[in-house]
Amino acid sequence: MSLKANTAAKLRSIIYVTIFGGIVGPLFTCLAFGFDLERAIKGFVAGILISFLSSYFESFVFRVKLKKLRFSFVLILRSITYIVIISFSVMLVWVLHEAMLNSRGIIDTLLTEDFRNFITNTYPYIFLFAFSFSFLMNFLIQINDLLGKGILLSYVTGRYHKPKIEERFFMFLDLESSTTIAETIGPVRYHKFMNSYFFDINDPIVGSKGEIYQYVGDEVVVSWKKNNGIQDLNCVKCYFDIKEKIDSLQSKYIREFGLIPGFKAGVHFGEVVIGEVGDSRKEIVFHGDVMNTASRIQAQAKIMNRQFLISEDALQFLDLAGKYISTEHGKFKLKGKETETVIYEVTKKMTT
Repeated sequence: MSLKANTAAKLRSIIYVTIFGGIVGPLFTCLAFGFDLERAIKGFVAGILISFLSSYFESFVFRVKLKKLRFSFVLILRSITYIVIISFSVMLVWVLHEAMLNSRGIIDTLLTEDFRNFITNTYPYIFLFAFSFSFLMNFLIQINDLLGKGILLSYVTGRYHKPKIEERFFMFLDLESSTTIAETIGPVRYHKFMNSYFFDINDPIVGSKGEIYQYVGDEVVVSWKKNNGIQDLNCVKCYFDIKEKIDSLQSKYIREFGLIPGFKAGVHFGEVVIGEVGDSRKEIVFHGDVMNTASRIQAQAKIMNRQFLISEDALQFLDLAGKYISTEHGKFKLKGKETETVIYEVTKKMTT
């Protein structure tokens, strides 16, 4: 996803959240303190402010600046920010309302007995709510980030408590020459290299509506629900967005590690069974031949020295015209499979 498209997506998200805040604000205020038109208007304005500021910080600050910091530090910093946003918004609405109602300036309003009563009698409840809400909300956000997109919600709702069959695209993305890199730069720098690489490819994956299923050594497994993979050619576009992102960071990788990460990918489509497994450590896992085939296609990319291969089963749902070029390489009997798989190479169409 380009910088412009990414910014546009973030702005859309902020607008949606702000609209939601404008609805929830007056509802919450009236349910908590009783219905009153004046109170509802205050709740509406406060809801707009809180949701706008919090979604702005989420999109343009937290997701960018705090990604590599430790869990506890991020939790505390985010919670403090939310407390400040909620407190500031509520106080601002109260002061502006009182100033307009009594035809007083803002400074004069801050010096009144009414404001002192507000700070003494009302604000402690607001602070308690802000503290509780901020800590709980950010703790859940942090846990969701640790587990992966949507996983926490799936656990809570029990969506995959009983196994289900889903149609999905899978992409296996494998780092090239990882063993040689590890031997060259050493284990500690190699870990930093892999961590940097995984961080850098995250935004293109999320931007293409992909779900990171797991990291397996130097390999990333990404999946898309059928509609998400087809939409905007996301299951293909993701690879080229990752390549574009890494290409833009070449100087950083050369400076920090003395090399640029290269990678090859294989994509396949089919039915998988998805469900919860485990007891003391639960996990939501995929089972099915589609994953094995995707992995073998990625391995075939190494054998053929091709960057991006896709099966005919996946390609049949995608209209690449105008954006990408597909080249058939024939039928292959992949390791561990009885039937042959038709494989295509996909390259980006050059623009003039």
